[in-house]
Amino acid sequence: MTIVANLSVLVVEDEYLVAIEAERILCELGAKSVEVAATFEAAQARIAEGSFDVVILDVNLNGQMSFPLDQAAMSRGMPVVFATGYSLRNRPNTDFTGKACVTKPYTAETLSASLALALKGRAASGAVDAGPTKPT
Repeated sequence: MTIVANLSVLVVEDEYLVAIEAERILCELGAKSVEVAATFEAAQARIAEGSFDVVILDVNLNGQMSFPLDQAAMSRGMPVVFATGYSLRNRPNTDFTGKACVTKPYTAETLSASLALALKGRAASGAVDAGPTKPT
């Protein structure tokens, strides 16, 4: 059994192929439900309306940074994993203290490791990068 087993997950991702790959991996890992939101507005609505065990949040949604969605999810008790092709460690004016991060492309191992960190609250100071950085 994996850390993902029986979880409800919101995947916020604007790239269709990346979103379906994340959904496939999460389902294979045993997620109870996986919902995808492709826009900032759709994600904002789902976070406000729903209750997810964890949110996987693409940092850049069609050119709009998604950091306010992190705050909204956390205020509702939903841990967040940032997903990106960027290196978040050197990003100015953003506090990633205690945040998990997974880089694209996802693998079952990197996604599972990042989710475990987010769910257990064991992320070290600064974002935890669970894979090689590749531009999106």
